[in-house]
Amino acid sequence: MSMYIDTAYPDITQDARLVCILKLIKDLRKKIEGIEWNGQDVTALRQQLSSLKTRHDNGATYEPLF
Repeated sequence: MSMYIDTAYPDITQDARLVCILKLIKDLRKKIEGIEWNGQDVTALRQQLSSLKTRHDNGATYEPLF
């Protein structure tokens, strides 16, 4: 009998419940650029981007979607 529970995904990159923070940063930058181009306010999105960058700088590589 095993002491550990088998994970649903053998590799973290295949887990559909997680997303790479670098991908989120890239997508958010594109979104900010598009919104700025239209002359709209992006303050909240910039704060979200800053938060993601801080988490990445602190060593996080994946963000949960739940």
